[in-house]
Amino acid sequence: MSERATHVFDPQETLWHPSLDMDSVCPLCRSTIAIDDINVATDIALCRRCGKTFSFSELVGGSAGVAPDLTAPPNGAWFEQLADGFRTGATTRSWMALLVVPFTCVWSGISLGGIYGKQISSGQFDPTSSLFGVPFLLGSVFLVGYCAMMTTGKIELSQRGGSLSVFTGVGRLGWTRNYSWSDFSSAREDSRRNGFNWNRQGVVIVIEGKRRVAFGTMLNEERRYFVLSALRQKLRNSNQVQSAGLASARFR
Repeated sequence: MSERATHVFDPQETLWHPSLDMDSVCPLCRSTIAIDDINVATDIALCRRCGKTFSFSELVGGSAGVAPDLTAPPNGAWFEQLADGFRTGATTRSWMALLVVPFTCVWSGISLGGIYGKQISSGQFDPTSSLFGVPFLLGSVFLVGYCAMMTTGKIELSQRGGSLSVFTGVGRLGWTRNYSWSDFSSAREDSRRNGFNWNRQGVVIVIEGKRRVAFGTMLNEERRYFVLSALRQKLRNSNQVQSAGLASARFR
């Protein structure tokens, strides 16, 4: 997409547009573009972080920037064309595991060993101590699962025929959500804030149409963008096929 470096951005010219209700992301630095930096009248979106301008219509349409080659995924991501659909995904491995795994071992070992280890070694059950240790036990279970996702976890989407499944987990153990492929018409990035993200912007992939589904908060930027690009390309192809079918039906 061409830059319009000579354009003087005037926020006073900004008009309301339905796409302004959704977060727009710079295709270069992946930072969120504020609504005040979008000029619908002149089709300009300005990224304050990198100082570049883009076509707003292309930005919300998913064609801004250069889409990655699906046959050359980044490390930790994959794409496979199937006879009746496709499969794409990425690992949730993170360098943060170097910090979280030792912390989990120490925290769980001290808390659970001190509360339940003494009871096991002495052969005496203490209801009060056991009840007190329940939050530590639940916390340890959560941290162990978190560590598993950061070391061997993955997020994978499989589209076969008219169905779409979104899997999050380790190996074959995890959570699978099933949807109808026709329920979705577009894909984009959005921000999600929560206290358990090591992804500072809390960015997720959102697919929407008749319904809205968000996932991928544990993916790093490069892998998330690859999966998003694969979804955009496949959804765009599906939309074109549907449009062609409707057009031909009108002339029958």
